[in-house]
Amino acid sequence: MNAERIRKTARAATLGASLTLGAAQAQLMGTPAELAAQPALKGFTAQGSALVSGGTRVTPDVAGGRVVGVFVESDSVGGLTRGVAAGWNVTEKDLPKLTQNLSNPQLLAAARTGFVDLTDDSGTDLIALKVTGEGAATRYLGYVAMKVWPDSAFPPVRATTGAATAPNVLRIFSDFQCPYCKQLWDTSMREWRAAPAAYRVVHYEFPLSFHRNAQGAAEASECAAAQGRFMPFADQLFANFAAWTPLDPKDTPAKYAGYAKAAGLNTAAFKTCVGQRTFQADVDAQMKAGLNVKVRGTPTVFLNGMKLTDYSDAAELARVRAVTTARPGAATLIDARLKLFR
Repeated sequence: MNAERIRKTARAATLGASLTLGAAQAQLMGTPAELAAQPALKGFTAQGSALVSGGTRVTPDVAGGRVVGVFVESDSVGGLTRGVAAGWNVTEKDLPKLTQNLSNPQLLAAARTGFVDLTDDSGTDLIALKVTGEGAATRYLGYVAMKVWPDSAFPPVRATTGAATAPNVLRIFSDFQCPYCKQLWDTSMREWRAAPAAYRVVHYEFPLSFHRNAQGAAEASECAAAQGRFMPFADQLFANFAAWTPLDPKDTPAKYAGYAKAAGLNTAAFKTCVGQRTFQADVDAQMKAGLNVKVRGTPTVFLNGMKLTDYSDAAELARVRAVTTARPGAATLIDARLKLFR
């Protein structure tokens, strides 16, 4: 079996582990005390910041008072399982199934050279495994952690607002014909834009194929962005949502021109831009970038590189701000651990 096939089979095993046993990030982002209380760690005793039982040592990586990663060192797959299970909030009754998944021969073969991958297709967390030694000297390293996407994963765009020095960066993948995106624009977006010193908001186009006017609206908004008027034009699109979304695509440019005028654009230049589809490639590139960071629908919001499960949940935003702005922050801690697996 070649290396690529081994990795694909190994990834299938990890997907099976997380998808059959529940949300992988259930315990990640909890407190160290909550981690220590996990059923999988029953019988473990504290040694400094670590929890130890026999030949297994479980160490949480903590940023901003929250567990962002769980590192496991063990002399057995069973011990490895318990550490991973603690990070994933796996119940006692599901431990045998997780052990079976982590014992997969292809997964262990991939782990011989270091295995790092996303836990599932949501792109919110990851797993890393490494196996060293032979026979009685075999050792198993495991790590489950939040996924913090680097700035380099997101292409530069013109559609921004807020101070460049703001400590928090919100990256929003949105579709102008999506009613849920309009809901975000009418609620949380207002709050974020009202705090430019706290939040820099970056908008990415992600027009869904089943919204027939989404691509055209995205390209029109990029024409507005080229004139430095993205936000006012986007405001017009969402304010007039019911007027243009039902139209035949050939009838929308006239509407967009009206919204451009209301948003203070040079309408002649705007019409030329829209008619020539000047920014079609830009929209396509933003869509591709979204797919690469596991955007699967709209709106999808990232805060400081972490994908939010509910952008309207103030408590979740507070947790993400805490772990990403701490010193050292989540990204630094996680990247340091992952060096052990590569």
